[in-house]
Amino acid sequence: MKNIKNIKNKYDVIVTGAGIAGVSAAIKAGSMGASVLLIEHYGFVGGMSTAGMVSPFMNHKIDGKPLVNGVFSEIESGMRQNGGMIDNGFLADSFRSVVLELLAKNNVTVLLHSGVISVNKVENCINSLDIWHNNRVEKVEGKVFIDTSGDAHIVYLGDFPWVKGDEKSGHLQALTLFFRMGGIDMTKVADYARSHPEDFMEWMEFDFDFSKILSVAGYYSFIKRAHVEGKLPEEIEYIFFTTLPESGEGSFNTSNVLGLDGSTSFDLTRAELIGRNQVDAVVRLLQEDVPGFEKSYIVETAVQVGVRETRRAVGDYVVTGEDIKSGAKFDDAIARGCYGIDIHGQKGEKSRMEHLDSGVYYEIPLRALIVKDASNLMVAGRNISATREGHSALRIMPTSSAMGEACGAAAAIAAKKNSELRDVKYDEIKNNIIDNIQF
Repeated sequence: MKNIKNIKNKYDVIVTGAGIAGVSAAIKAGSMGASVLLIEHYGFVGGMSTAGMVSPFMNHKIDGKPLVNGVFSEIESGMRQNGGMIDNGFLADSFRSVVLELLAKNNVTVLLHSGVISVNKVENCINSLDIWHNNRVEKVEGKVFIDTSGDAHIVYLGDFPWVKGDEKSGHLQALTLFFRMGGIDMTKVADYARSHPEDFMEWMEFDFDFSKILSVAGYYSFIKRAHVEGKLPEEIEYIFFTTLPESGEGSFNTSNVLGLDGSTSFDLTRAELIGRNQVDAVVRLLQEDVPGFEKSYIVETAVQVGVRETRRAVGDYVVTGEDIKSGAKFDDAIARGCYGIDIHGQKGEKSRMEHLDSGVYYEIPLRALIVKDASNLMVAGRNISATREGHSALRIMPTSSAMGEACGAAAAIAAKKNSELRDVKYDEIKNNIIDNIQF
């Protein structure tokens, strides 16, 4: 890894936020010869992939063929090689290791334990960021900026247009603290599930193949009884986990923190406390009552509670729920997806999970990555320009990686030519991300 003590005062491309969208953008721009600075407030890369322990990668294939390749496939390949990934499930430490190698390979300067405190601009053009690191503020100039912070942090600080939550109610999706357990007897788990299919979600498959990643979701009778007995908060509606590459381990997407805003420190603090209390209650219930968990134990909880939705940038185009459901195609497509609308409802709001028909996929236009009223700012990942419905489908990690890679390619070209983003010809970007926009 490059020496972060000697960061330069100017870069071609500056990326803020080292989640999968940010690292994909930085790796791509670096591979095209741009000088790149990647800023991350944690002491490691990966964002929700690592800090949030979010695994597995959600559906991104049509008829067995992946819609996302490029940098994403490099990350996948690296994790398979080091034993950290089976099927679509992976381990957080494997992700960190592989991504750090790719960043170093492509000459990306990584600045961890740092944050952006202000955005400096002239009219609609950002010229520098004020960064807090080493207990001081340092100004770093850039030609093109990519906001992959998840909360549209640069968009917000730069006073560019953004929206938050549901267009009518303002609701934000529920937050979830992931956790990992070991010592699970999957044979017992499978036996119980096959004998009580009514206790599980309709989409579950019961022909368990223990050589692959398994998904288990439900345990409704246990949840109902625990609610009555006061063992579990009412917010917990089901238990959902996927197995991990190591035998007997599972990653749990079960806690359900409602009524809080993940873009504020105060609410995030409350969410951490509520989430950890919920995890404790779920673990006790599993160990005491559920077949297959008699000898199980908690391995770890995520570094931070998982946030699904906060601010979204307003771009030159706003991807809608109808675009998702209709499989919309665009002349300036830079990525594709097939994941449907997935909204984890807040208090008083019904959750939605709407799968697309087999073979249907949609495209994401370049215009949705370029921030309205900004000449040199792009977004990818969770702060993509979309309606709440559109965002709920686009926020998954494979699609975020593809969006980030497109941003990296566009930024590298614009920086090399000293041009505004909108002056970069689409075909130039297309030629550098071809694996993500055609079969």
